[in-house]
Amino acid sequence: MSWLPFGNTEGNIKTMKNLIIFLALATLALTACKKELITNNESSTNGNITAINSKADKMSDIKVPAGFKWEMSRNVNVKISSTDNRFGGTIHKVMVYNGNPGNGGIKLAEGPVSVSKPFEAKINTANIITEFYLVKVSPDQSKTIEKVSIINNAVNATFTASANVKLGKSGPGPDCSTGCTATVYNASGNLTYTSGTKCLTGSSINISKLTIDGTAIVRICGTGTIDNLEFSSSTAQLIITGTGNITFTGTTPVDEGSFTNYGTVTVVSGSNFNVNSTATFENNGTCTFGKDFNPNGSCVITNNGSIEVAEKLINSANATFTNNCKLIVHDDFQNNGTFHNYGYIKCDQESTVDGGSNQVFKQYNGAMLHTLDIQVNGTITGMGTTSLIKVIDHSKGNTSGLVNGAQNYCDLNGIEALFNASISGGASQSCSLFIPISACNPAGNGVPPVTDTDGDGVCDANDCYPSDPNKAFCNPYGTSSVAFEDLWPSKGDYDLNDVVIAYNYNVITNAANNVVRVEATYVLRATGGSFNNGFAVQFPINRSSVSGVTGATLEAGQTKAVLVIFNDMRAAMTNWNTVPAWPTSSSITYTVAFNVSGAPSLASFGLSGYNPFIWNGTSGFGRGYEIHLPGQLPTDLANTSLFGSYNDATNIGNGDTYVSNDGRYPWAINIPANYSYPVEKADINTAYLKFATWVSSGGTLYNDWYTNGTGYRNAANIY
Repeated sequence: MSWLPFGNTEGNIKTMKNLIIFLALATLALTACKKELITNNESSTNGNITAINSKADKMSDIKVPAGFKWEMSRNVNVKISSTDNRFGGTIHKVMVYNGNPGNGGIKLAEGPVSVSKPFEAKINTANIITEFYLVKVSPDQSKTIEKVSIINNAVNATFTASANVKLGKSGPGPDCSTGCTATVYNASGNLTYTSGTKCLTGSSINISKLTIDGTAIVRICGTGTIDNLEFSSSTAQLIITGTGNITFTGTTPVDEGSFTNYGTVTVVSGSNFNVNSTATFENNGTCTFGKDFNPNGSCVITNNGSIEVAEKLINSANATFTNNCKLIVHDDFQNNGTFHNYGYIKCDQESTVDGGSNQVFKQYNGAMLHTLDIQVNGTITGMGTTSLIKVIDHSKGNTSGLVNGAQNYCDLNGIEALFNASISGGASQSCSLFIPISACNPAGNGVPPVTDTDGDGVCDANDCYPSDPNKAFCNPYGTSSVAFEDLWPSKGDYDLNDVVIAYNYNVITNAANNVVRVEATYVLRATGGSFNNGFAVQFPINRSSVSGVTGATLEAGQTKAVLVIFNDMRAAMTNWNTVPAWPTSSSITYTVAFNVSGAPSLASFGLSGYNPFIWNGTSGFGRGYEIHLPGQLPTDLANTSLFGSYNDATNIGNGDTYVSNDGRYPWAINIPANYSYPVEKADINTAYLKFATWVSSGGTLYNDWYTNGTGYRNAANIY
């Protein structure tokens, strides 16, 4: 609250100020109780910390630590890269949220990211926020989300390509640290196991023959070789763990039981890998087979990782093969049994899909068969979303051959006369289907179906302004509040309601992540004083970079851009809105916008409250009486001769500004929320019961003091 004495003139400022101080102190003396500082131990909501909870009847009761800046938020430097090359150099959109976007998280920023250029921004965020959620939206509108911690006021993250197919079992699988009935280090010779779980570790495993019988489970977590492998029971299991790396030195049969790989399996050059009878083989890691891969009998094969076959793969009549990821065959690929392709098959020679009652070949949801030649004698069916058959050279097939369902058939040099099969039943001839590059599909196909109306490189679906090539992304900031005491350079009464402004911003950037426009909303909510205070905001760009201002005045005589929102709060708002029994005025909303030239980056311009301030325009004071947040610098029009006078302890040289000389108390605070301000003459610490503890702890405790947590507020002292 401020009081304007009668008879004030330009020539009697000092006398008038002394009277102001006297009246303010006298009023405080009438309304304040005797100083009372109460401490008691209680558990802080800011972690498992036993804190001293301080209660103070007035601001001067609080001991402010040296260097305390009164900040409830801080700048976080964000850098987000991408190695996702599924769409070439096309721009993706990345968004930053202060919480889980699926559970009420608020978007703070957005912008472009590509394989050649990261997204960078400086985001002022509440101290209570310790992590961000990042969402990357690809040109095809597929989304990837990551949660990242804020470390040393910075976030650095990289998005990688994500497969568009299911990747089978999650996690690294079992290991050798638990569940082992016996552990063998650097196993060698001939080994036979019939029961229990045997764990083989070490870097020099050298097994001549490994026989697994009965109910035995063998886990291999180490590195080495196996010359011969024998499964002698349908319940026998071999597991190569995520840390396992085994080379088989000869042809390797899996005749029964199960073989599961999470690590690396190699069969030497010239040797086959055979899965026979009713055995199962599941790959969740990487396999390289030196000659042929032969699924025989009624075996079941599941590939959730990468399999590379040096020569042929022939899937027999009763075998069931499910490919969920990447399968590379360097010679011929032939299916006589059941084959489900959810991923990518690359055949360097000829792929043959035979007919017959047992033959099934289906592709699902954007899968791809990529082959030099093809022989279609049976049926290839597309299921779910459209998949692709891509033929580099010759298409062949008999009259029993059929390509149907949700598939495109692409022969890059045209379908030859040797192709007598049919393409019908929903399938069509086309090479344009877009399939993105992924961890499972290193080739991909086509270009993303992107509409970019304004040609700025950002697809319409990711563009805030799809018809304007100069604008692309919207960066919201808010809602936050700034509250002032207006008696500077003399101390105020610390109800922090002399001027209360709620604000939010939309900082608009282009496809290069440069700021091109700022749109702002300021809401004048309270004017708890009699001075004719004006309100303005200084932005981190030169005045010459601003044009097209609406809703405010670009102030002359300034180097930086200063926008004056209003010149006199008393003319703008009749009532104070701080005394419950008094009449009220409606809040006043100021809608402001301006264009920005010079291409400042979002990392330099930032997303924050910038530098808001008031000045006392009352006769006898004037434009030079600027009041800023602690640590902020004055504008060119400030009267710097006032620094150090009365209760001010501003030191421009070290940036320690706008704090008092009798305890480092502020004249303004910025709250990263919609601030419920105190009633007239109620010290802020009597309205917010955790405020004093927050200050005295240097901001380490109760940095959420302004929220409505249990026991945080004294409602009687809040307007």
